[in-house]
Amino acid sequence: AKPSFFYQNNTMNFLSNLSSSRLGILSELTLRIIFALLIFSHGEGKLSALIAEPETPLRVIQNLAFFGEMPLFSSWLAAILETIIIPILILAGGATFLGEKAKTLSTLGGLLATALMLNIILNFHIGVLEETWTEFKYQLSLLAISVYFLFK
Repeated sequence: AKPSFFYQNNTMNFLSNLSSSRLGILSELTLRIIFALLIFSHGEGKLSALIAEPETPLRVIQNLAFFGEMPLFSSWLAAILETIIIPILILAGGATFLGEKAKTLSTLGGLLATALMLNIILNFHIGVLEETWTEFKYQLSLLAISVYFLFK
């Protein structure tokens, strides 16, 4: 019985030390990098389409409540937010040398991403496509990460 207890105790100590080690920064850094890449990839096609035809709004935007009333502006706004602004803010939020400014940048990135993902989910996936939550799990994941950075 003693070796089993010893093994469990060592495992618990190892896990406790691992979660409180300096390597813990890797979990947030990894989340920041992957989230920035996912948001960027979410908007990359939009931006490419707009660069190819700058006067043509995205069809997906035209179907949305509120944003459909200003489709060209909304198309550019969504594309720039997704490919440039949100990824930069989220990544800069991890730059500890920026001090308190890093938190502000991260919070702003989280706010913009949360607003964007709520709009995409509610107005497009539910409002236009009439999907159930199981059909937009990816977007729900991005929303959850957005909220994390909003309040982190």
